[in-house]
Amino acid sequence: MGLPTYDRPDYVREAVASLRAQSWRDFRAVVSDNASPGGGGDMVRTFVESLGDSRITFVQQAENGGEYGQGRYFFEQAGDAEYFCILHDDDLLSPAYFKRAVAALDAAPDAAVFVANPWLFDAEGRPSDAQSRAYRRTHRRARRRGRFPILDTHMGSGFTPISGTLFRTDALRRSGFVDADCHGNFPFELNIFTRLGDIGAVGWFDPDILLGFRYHPGQLRNTLGLMANPQVVATMLRILERRRYGGAPERRRRAIVARLHRAQAQMALAQGDPVAARAALAQACAANPLSPSVWAMRAHLRLAGAMT
Repeated sequence: MGLPTYDRPDYVREAVASLRAQSWRDFRAVVSDNASPGGGGDMVRTFVESLGDSRITFVQQAENGGEYGQGRYFFEQAGDAEYFCILHDDDLLSPAYFKRAVAALDAAPDAAVFVANPWLFDAEGRPSDAQSRAYRRTHRRARRRGRFPILDTHMGSGFTPISGTLFRTDALRRSGFVDADCHGNFPFELNIFTRLGDIGAVGWFDPDILLGFRYHPGQLRNTLGLMANPQVVATMLRILERRRYGGAPERRRRAIVARLHRAQAQMALAQGDPVAARAALAQACAANPLSPSVWAMRAHLRLAGAMT
């Protein structure tokens, strides 16, 4: 498995401790620092080496390649391992996690991934029942158990997270892992699961609470400003516009594409470029002609143009 590190060595120590507490002992872990500033990588290296645990090694990346760079590195290190997992530095595994996950995938050889419910906790480690329930509701985890279609569920609700999910390595190889022309941070997670969707992969969901996700201000999702980030929006469009599905996943794909073009229009307006904004809205309308938000924004632009 791979464990990327960021700017809180104490989080890394807690994540590694949850890994070492696993009842399933047969694993190999790489703790990778993505060129953290301020000597964070040196502190993590010292900690990992002090463990004296031959299963856990540290690597210092020469440059910050984002989640894509870390993910590709980890996947290369997987070698002939049957299973593969990325655990973010601020998340935790329950002691039974690997044992439950391996048993489930062994019993369901057609399943490409194992997913379980998380508990959510804050920067100081305080669990939040309200946030945990909201996560399960938002990701539509209620009344589901066992096999699930990866494409349908991920496109519908972001059902599958990257952190802590146990992958069958062969399925990732067959899917191609991620698109070759995608780099940086987001949307690494979307890319992995759309690639698995491309090969019609299914997963296995255990509704028990078996891992923890830490929500805090320093997370990438809270610092990148996703829908106002030109690189993120452009990469998501590149991933989704080159794909076509059927049924509900296709409707959802078109809705997301329309929203992304609308985000481009908003960024263009913020830069004082109404021509680019109108072009982006035309693409949004082509992707999802029934979107009220797109038509409302087009009407607003027309009205603004008539008043100037």
